[in-house]
Amino acid sequence: MAKPANGQGKTDFRARNRVLFIGLVFCVLFFLFAVQVEWVPYLNSSSVSLPNAASSSKNKPVPPARTNPGDNEKSTLPPPTTDSNSDDQDQNSTDGQDSDEVLDLTTKPTEERPSQLEGNKEHNPFLTMFPSRAPAEGERFLGYLPHSGFHNQLMTLENSLRLAAYLNRTLLLPPLHLSHKKEALYWKEPAHLLNQWRQRTRIGSEYCRDRVDPLTLPPKTEEELKAMTQEELKQEQECHFYYSWTTVPWTYFYDIPQILSGAVGVGQQTEPIRVFDRPNMTMEWLSEHLDIKDAKKEIFFFEDTNRYEFKIMDDSEVDYSVKPVKPLEPEVDLSTLEPSVVKWMERYTHSLLLTDLQRRPERVLHFGSLFATDRVEARSEGHKALKSFISKGMDLWNDGILEATELAEAQIEAWIKETQRAAPGFLGAHLRTEDGQFEKQVQKNLQRIVAWLGEMVKKDRKYLTANEIDATKDKEDDKDAAPKRQLETRGEPLDNTTTTSTPTADSKTQNTETGTQGDQSTTTPSPADPKTLKDTDTTTQVEQTTPTSEQAPKAQTRTFVERCKEAPPESPLVFLATDVHQPRESNLLAEYLDQFPCTMFLTDFKASLAVLEEIKNPTDGMSMFQYLVALMDANLAAKGRMFQGTERSTFSAYITNHLWPEYHSSELDEDLSE
Repeated sequence: MAKPANGQGKTDFRARNRVLFIGLVFCVLFFLFAVQVEWVPYLNSSSVSLPNAASSSKNKPVPPARTNPGDNEKSTLPPPTTDSNSDDQDQNSTDGQDSDEVLDLTTKPTEERPSQLEGNKEHNPFLTMFPSRAPAEGERFLGYLPHSGFHNQLMTLENSLRLAAYLNRTLLLPPLHLSHKKEALYWKEPAHLLNQWRQRTRIGSEYCRDRVDPLTLPPKTEEELKAMTQEELKQEQECHFYYSWTTVPWTYFYDIPQILSGAVGVGQQTEPIRVFDRPNMTMEWLSEHLDIKDAKKEIFFFEDTNRYEFKIMDDSEVDYSVKPVKPLEPEVDLSTLEPSVVKWMERYTHSLLLTDLQRRPERVLHFGSLFATDRVEARSEGHKALKSFISKGMDLWNDGILEATELAEAQIEAWIKETQRAAPGFLGAHLRTEDGQFEKQVQKNLQRIVAWLGEMVKKDRKYLTANEIDATKDKEDDKDAAPKRQLETRGEPLDNTTTTSTPTADSKTQNTETGTQGDQSTTTPSPADPKTLKDTDTTTQVEQTTPTSEQAPKAQTRTFVERCKEAPPESPLVFLATDVHQPRESNLLAEYLDQFPCTMFLTDFKASLAVLEEIKNPTDGMSMFQYLVALMDANLAAKGRMFQGTERSTFSAYITNHLWPEYHSSELDEDLSE
């Protein structure tokens, strides 16, 4: 066979190489395009634009970059954006980010907003929306120590945002602490409270994340504990603590950036309220990240020796050096009040004037507790407007809770049709039974809800048809007598005609702080005798555990819907948010459920609970279920067309003052226009 010429072979070889090279280039370009379009958002959460990261379930606008008002000059602060490297202790700080890395705030948000249910999308909701940064020149700060439960921390946050605005300082924004009751951050003097916060660290106990939550396991027997080594016992204790708490940024639940930027133009506020993310509450972290050189000169700490040490008086429009301070509340004759009430009204040890705080030169003003509704006064019209704006701005935007609530509302609509309720929608109520004062007042608070529901039934008769009205009149005597007969057997007379406090959720008269009370004898039914209640609970339990053969199958097999179907059309559909465990089996609520069989509990909404059960905090692996359930309870109760809460409960106050007005603003406007 003849061999090809040498030149021809080289030409064919080069041609093949060109084809292969072009094919390789095409493959590389295709791969890069696929990575850019499909995989980058999942691989690097810090590579996305802020508008997507800050988009809420309500598509609220992104706040503009805010400036720091120094003495006579302004320096631009970095705008709020996502920080993918923050955790509850922020051990890998990225202070002093280069200005070229600041994201463009003018970019329009994409149509598809990120979901908070998934931690690997454009913005992980468990990470702060305010990145680590260096303090601006001349920037001054305000700090405080959070304590107590969720709603108390929320109240404190509102106070601190207002105070930061009043003082023209940047708020050191702490995380939200969530925990089991035994690990709650109760108020202590600053040194003790700081020590509690110091213990909230995952350093050294990371191994617990790979273990089963010990709180979900049965307690170990004495024999099992004796068989464990000292190291095993230590790890057991560490993992118990590991799974008893977690922290999340406030932006996990609320659109804080919108509140900060939206404050411009409210009252005398000319600039956005500023915040500086503070994921670590130790003073060492504070000194390091604020570049504190001399803590004694640069930090002024108001050390409170009791829970109500300092009250901040708003003297912005009143010179109290000339005019004595007068209480905001109407003057009352203290001799007519109980000693505990007088003590509460005079509980603050010291008063601080706002103008004095404004003149303080230190870089950091640091308080201990800022909790209490009246801790930071708002006397001027501008300050009142800002207080109202911040309070109303705390709208839930947590995707998990909102999705679960939507599922529950759809289920309720189906139940209304299936059970043929006369009135539209449902009524919301909250009954708190645990913890000191609420345990003592449980019967009084339950009767208050019963009396309110009785009044609502009378008002809802306008929804009945003519035939239903006739049927109701025929049974009215029995209907009125039944509740009295039921409670008279317990030694607890009930008068449904008793005047109750206004059942609308916009009422501001409820006193919501622990340890406060007023004379309620004329507005609520009398509380039950604890001794009678104890005897009654025992009797009721015996009666329920020894039913007749005819009663037993019916009591055990009838579902909530079946019981509600048997109730007359005027029997209201009620959602009762409560801390009662297994409420349908509770002796406390047995007679209440006989009287109001169309009462729903959160446990009735399986699909909603399934949504919440799937959510975990990716920063520490903690299940968020137990913390989200409480807010889901509040959110669904607020959806009721009317709401009745528990006196002095901050949970009820949160529904009354925040959630209910948010969902029923149009109805409130109609009431005001009438």
